[in-house]
Amino acid sequence: MSGAEHAGVPAAGRAADARLHAIVERVLGDLHSTVRDLRITEPELRIALEFLAEVGRTGEWQLLSDVLGISVAVDANTHHPANGATASNVEGPFYRAGAPLAEPPVRLCGDREPGEVLLVSGQVREAGSGRPLAGAMLDVWQTNHAGLYEHEDPEQPDWNLRRRLRTGADGGYEFRTVAPSAYQIPHDGPVGRFLAAVGRHPWRPAHLHLKVTADGHQPLTTMLYLAGDPWLDDDTIFSVKPELTVALTRHERAEEISARGLDRPFSTAAYDFALEPAGQAG
Repeated sequence: MSGAEHAGVPAAGRAADARLHAIVERVLGDLHSTVRDLRITEPELRIALEFLAEVGRTGEWQLLSDVLGISVAVDANTHHPANGATASNVEGPFYRAGAPLAEPPVRLCGDREPGEVLLVSGQVREAGSGRPLAGAMLDVWQTNHAGLYEHEDPEQPDWNLRRRLRTGADGGYEFRTVAPSAYQIPHDGPVGRFLAAVGRHPWRPAHLHLKVTADGHQPLTTMLYLAGDPWLDDDTIFSVKPELTVALTRHERAEEISARGLDRPFSTAAYDFALEPAGQAG
């Protein structure tokens, strides 16, 4: 046995991991073709290496993966919903585990939260059979009306617009929040400069993030997008799916406002989630 093999290094020409070997060979081949075909120069290479080093120093690798469309592409490779199961989507970098578990009536924020009151309701069911899933967990997080997540904004209380809730016996759920706003991803660092250099914007359309789980079923991570948002067709991370877009219905009649215990007009949105039984995901 050679010294290299004894140290855990495979002998020349022998792949330690066949899939890793295939991936590296493909990536290197594509990179070499790009360098050759576009005649990349040494100054350009130094700029690229400096950019990647700065991405690492600033912790923007996830952000870079998102704006390059890699995160969405990998999500599509990983999840293949069938039998009417709800489409998945990327988690994004702003999830916080352990949000407060709320009891009905569920509110993601306080009464004085600025913005249009939004009531979201629906059912969680089993894909295929349509059976309601009682006790399913929804973990919801979103921006405020100004497009800021709670951890980005010192004016927001801890866990603002982040809650977990369970479905009722009929698989139904409802929560009160405010309509989120479109926002710009962080763009004051290297990824922002990259977007500007290639003529791209940093905007994401208004959306809600959700994780939906139930015993005996595949967990779902997804987003709901608000219909009518100007950035729906031009999301900087390429993640909008038509089947995840929800329409808002505005309620302005005095009797509707009063019935909800509100003092101003509000909007409603409805969406049903379908989870695949465990072991049946594609």
